[in-house]
Amino acid sequence: MVIELALLVMMIWVSWFDIRFHLIRNIDLLIICILLVPNFNNWLLGFSNLFLYLVINVIAKGGIGSGDIKLSFLLALQLNSFPSLLNSLSFTWILGGLFALINRSPAIAFAPFMICGTYLARIL
Repeated sequence: MVIELALLVMMIWVSWFDIRFHLIRNIDLLIICILLVPNFNNWLLGFSNLFLYLVINVIAKGGIGSGDIKLSFLLALQLNSFPSLLNSLSFTWILGGLFALINRSPAIAFAPFMICGTYLARIL
């Protein structure tokens, strides 16, 4: 319970920092990685999500930041199955796409949508 709360606080911090500076710091990812040590049995989901975001980054010619790609691996470690991973990805891209349609800025912070999508998939 305490680890989940600390993880939630770190996710909120990463979201805020990404919104503010369009940057996900490696030290924050390292802290999240340490908090996720009990969930390291979901390697396949983590690498699947990482591979998917790498492919999207290649197709989009660098449209996704490297911090978002690293965060995608850590977020997938929290999930239990491939259907929950697909739900997480769906929620993430729908929320991010709707925000991009409303807010016409050239760059958006994607980490908050990734985190919201993952937590929505975990709840549902």
